[in-house]
Amino acid sequence: MIAALLLLAWMPAQAASLHWTDSKGAMHSLDEYKGKPVLVHFWASWCGPCRHEMPALTAWLKKHPQVIIIPISLDSSLADAQAFLTSNHFDLPAQLTDSAQAMGMGARGLPTTLAIASDGTIKARQIGTLPWEDPSFSDTVLSMLKP
Repeated sequence: MIAALLLLAWMPAQAASLHWTDSKGAMHSLDEYKGKPVLVHFWASWCGPCRHEMPALTAWLKKHPQVIIIPISLDSSLADAQAFLTSNHFDLPAQLTDSAQAMGMGARGLPTTLAIASDGTIKARQIGTLPWEDPSFSDTVLSMLKP
């Protein structure tokens, strides 16, 4: 519940430019999602809290397939991120960026989750794990992501 309150406490800000690489080596940016609300989730396979949160996050995403999520790893390689996702049966794409890109989005620790509205404003930013299994938290996230 505290995490949900912290998530709501952030003032909206414009999302900075963010670039990442997918498992095929292609570069992507937030510009590809203009006009669509998205969740950006920074994580790493070596991050204990990230590893702890990942099952609840992926279960939540299965219940809400309409949500666009951009999970971006800060691992040292895409192979490390992919190995973690595969070995734990997490149905998420392996995508990678560096710490400078993540810090540009306000990620000062991991995991960090951002709710970005369709107009590109950051509606919420939370550093730390979130209670994805909490129905009231889920409702709050979904309401922030309405187009």
